[in-house]
Order: sequence, then structure tokens, then C-alpha cells
Amino acid sequence: MRALRRWLRRKRGELRLGVRREEVRKLLSEHVGRQCRLTAAGARGRDSIYLVSDVERVFACLRIVNPYLKRTPLEADMPFRVLSGTERIEREWSCYSRGADSGLTPRPLWRTDDALACEFVDGARLMQQLLAQPQRFWELMSVATLAVAKLHETCITHMDVSLANMVVGPRGNPVFIDFEYAPQENLNLAQQRAYDYLRLVESSIKFMPAERASAEQHWLDTLERCTSAKTRGCDLNPLAPALGRLFAERSTRLALARLFAESDTQPLCS
Repeated sequence: MRALRRWLRRKRGELRLGVRREEVRKLLSEHVGRQCRLTAAGARGRDSIYLVSDVERVFACLRIVNPYLKRTPLEADMPFRVLSGTERIEREWSCYSRGADSGLTPRPLWRTDDALACEFVDGARLMQQLLAQPQRFWELMSVATLAVAKLHETCITHMDVSLANMVVGPRGNPVFIDFEYAPQENLNLAQQRAYDYLRLVESSIKFMPAERASAEQHWLDTLERCTSAKTRGCDLNPLAPALGRLFAERSTRLALARLFAESDTQPLCS
């Protein structure tokens, strides 16, 4: 019943957005010089997401701020925060603009105050790969960790890193999408980067193999190479409210405690 209620709320929100959606479609059509068709994509998040196509192909992905989609407010102690609709568009545009040249994000194409279109990346999400081959858990963690490190080199932190927010790009590398969360203002850069790496594992931890393997050690080695001493030595306490499942997994918690040995965090070391 709860899932049905969520579905009904979203359907109502989409219906109420209809007038603005048509306005945005016309504006985007004018910008690209051809008629665009919008197809709803996905059923989660704080905005409405659409695939944009012309008579030949899907060529873009469109985000429209939907004020009629009501979401549960975040806990105040989370390390990330929800931006206003206009701020979400601005953050996503900024991140895409910085990451596109390196192939780490889609290329931004067009925006208004409440909508943004970026190029369509025609690839599977890394989460789909994990669902198809769960034995690749640690391998995918290593691949994703290397991608996060490259994202950080462009001065971007994601704050919602997960295999579901990474798409296989045309070069075969992960491409990051969905930058709707921003870091809390009290987090420094080292803490933001540490959170990206730890959130990656937290978000997929239910797929973690029960048996420990050399692949896990390979991931830990990769994580150590990708993080600076400053990142490994930052205070992780402000991140703990969003990492409960990771801190509860004893073996990985202890391994991370050794890696983040310079940190004074209690959840990892207790």
C-alpha cells in the first residue's frame, strides 16, 4: 500500500506539472531547432526527469523542478543538504560543465531557472551490472573508486555517490549523474571527499559478499591510493549519521578504521 500511495502522489505531481512541462518542451525545441518529445524516465528523486527525443533518437535528458512532488525532509544532522529548485539546477549545471571535458559527466546543453537538459548517455548504470553479476561487488567498488578520484581532481564532490548514479559512458568509463545534493556548510573538502568514497560502499552494502576475498583488499589498496593523508585523517563524525550500515558491518569497519587511522572518529573505531 505504501508503494501504491507513493506512485499515486507522483502521478498527481506529474499531472500538475503538465502546463510547465509543455512550456519547457517548447523552449527546448526552439533552442535545438527541432521538435522535442518528452518521455518520463524514472520515478524517484525531487525533480521530474525525462528523456528527450526527436524523430530519430533520444539525444538528451531533461530535469524539471517539480514543486508538486513532496518529499520527506532530511534529518538535520545529515552530511548533505537539499537545495532549492533553482540552486539544484545551478549545481547540476556547474558540475556537468566542469566534468564533461574529462568524460566524467554528461555535457550540459540548455537550462532555465527550473529546468536543465544534458546530453543523453546511452549506457547501463553500474548498479545494473552489479545486479546481473553480484560476484563483481568489490571489482565494481574499485572501478567506481577510481572514477570518484578523477571526479575529485576536477574539484567536484558528488555527495550522493552510488552505482545507481554512475552510467557506463561511450569511452567505457563511469559517468556521474544526479548532483541534486550539496554538502552541509560545516563540512570541509577532505570530509566531503571521504564521504563520497564511503557513501559508495554504504549505498550498495546489502550486496557485499559474506566471504572476504582478495578483491576486497584490492579495493582497500585502491582507496588508499586515491585518498590523501588529509582525507584519511579528517574527522568522520559528521558523516556517521548517513553511514550507519557501513559502520555496522564489522569486518569492513575495522578495515576502514585501519585506513583512516589518523581520524578521531568513534563509529569506525569502536
